[in-house]
Amino acid sequence: MPDMSYLDSKYFIDEYVFNCPFCNRRNVAYTVRHLDMFDWTEDKKCYIYLAECQSCDKVSMHLTFENIQTNPISGYHRHFIIGENLDEKFFYSVPTSFFSLDKRIPRVLRELMTEAEGCLKSNFLTGASVCARKLVYELAILEGAEGTDYESRLKSLKGKRPDVEPEYFDTLLTIQQVTSDKVHELSYDGWHSRHLRVILATLTEIFNTMYVIPKLRAEKRQSIIKLKEEVLSQKKPQK
Repeated sequence: MPDMSYLDSKYFIDEYVFNCPFCNRRNVAYTVRHLDMFDWTEDKKCYIYLAECQSCDKVSMHLTFENIQTNPISGYHRHFIIGENLDEKFFYSVPTSFFSLDKRIPRVLRELMTEAEGCLKSNFLTGASVCARKLVYELAILEGAEGTDYESRLKSLKGKRPDVEPEYFDTLLTIQQVTSDKVHELSYDGWHSRHLRVILATLTEIFNTMYVIPKLRAEKRQSIIKLKEEVLSQKKPQK
């Protein structure tokens, strides 16, 4: 069978199902519950679509410059008429992705990642770059890493967290080295969008390795221990 895992990184799979950024369910039904329009400029319209997850009832917002036609279902619920390449038609979504990070990741990192992705979506590259660098700074504080600049903090984190693939830290260092010849931290101009996408994706994997996977393993271990105790506590049937 063909590899369809790329669908997990999309918002809209087709006109009927999407990947919900709130309940993190994949391939779940959704409807368009509201659409509106406003003037982006004097001669340019922007269209707003609100998508409601049929599992958790949470609503996400999506902006586009294209008037995407919908079909009414019942009440205020509608479906998009087209089903292919819906993601490509929207230039901004809230949440910015599901990329909404797992709640096991510290809040300060989740909020900065959300801000960085929002800036990147709007092509505010300076803001996104600042958030990306601050993500490394806050991660260094949380992990007790040392260093006064981006590179030294990453090298310290790499030494302190052998559980994280070293290639992730190397990737972040490489991006820094090939995009800037500035000497001082405060003189750094920022990254291009292609560099920021790599940085944010890499940081997400680092966060998952550090904070999500260990807790998932601990939760699974506790559930197995509890199940074992329940089984052993049952009395053997009388002969």
